[in-house]
Amino acid sequence: MSGSFTGVHSPLEGRTFRHIENLIYLPATSSTNDVAKAIVEKMLAESEDVRPTIIVADKQSAGHGRLGRSWVSLPGSLAVSVIVPWPAGPERVHLPLRAGIALARGLSRAFGLDVRLKWPNDLLVNRKKLGGVLVEARANDEGEGWAIVGVGLNVKGTRQEMDAHDLRDATSLEEAGAPAGMLEGVRPLSSLLDILDVPLAEPGTEPLPEAFASVAAHAPGDALSVQNEGRTVSGVFRGVNADGALRLGTGHGEETVLSGDVVLF
Repeated sequence: MSGSFTGVHSPLEGRTFRHIENLIYLPATSSTNDVAKAIVEKMLAESEDVRPTIIVADKQSAGHGRLGRSWVSLPGSLAVSVIVPWPAGPERVHLPLRAGIALARGLSRAFGLDVRLKWPNDLLVNRKKLGGVLVEARANDEGEGWAIVGVGLNVKGTRQEMDAHDLRDATSLEEAGAPAGMLEGVRPLSSLLDILDVPLAEPGTEPLPEAFASVAAHAPGDALSVQNEGRTVSGVFRGVNADGALRLGTGHGEETVLSGDVVLF
């Protein structure tokens, strides 16, 4: 099965894909995730099938991350959102972490970097943020669901440029040392689409604890603090459980954290 790219002056005209059926290129938009959500809502309202779709934008003016935070798009960054079926059963809660694992592995291979995943959704190189993953989902009255996997990735940007944007905890493929030839023209976008052209929503065969351990930015015994809805949980990293929840060893035993932001590691 193949998809075709649509949009004004698409940079990848004629490109075909194995799993993605519809592809939309936008020179600029407020948020690719918001565009994807509008597509899903329209298809549901018209009782149409929602097909696997990718939305790509050169520039986002109002990108956002988890918990409503803004995502600052540097010049040369990539914003991509993928609409996929939201799997039924336990795999629904696995999708965000599995998507992050697939991206960490794929980016490492494509650009020759050691990309790590900070639980649950930050892509890091040398403990600085290269990109992020935001998964949003919607189910209809019959329980059938669709998920939107949004990816923001910093491609170009020197240390000086990022510091000038007050992004001292960020990095880019360029600053992290990716080969210069891999960062020219449409190559970064093409590489990212290759990583995402997989059946993301299909159940994985590799257990999540082992899969996450292979790309985790945390090592067993690392001290972590996690904030969630005004509450902070601190302890030592013990990996994730079978559903991808964070396991922290505390003075009162082990605590399982379902969601939150790692603020100290």
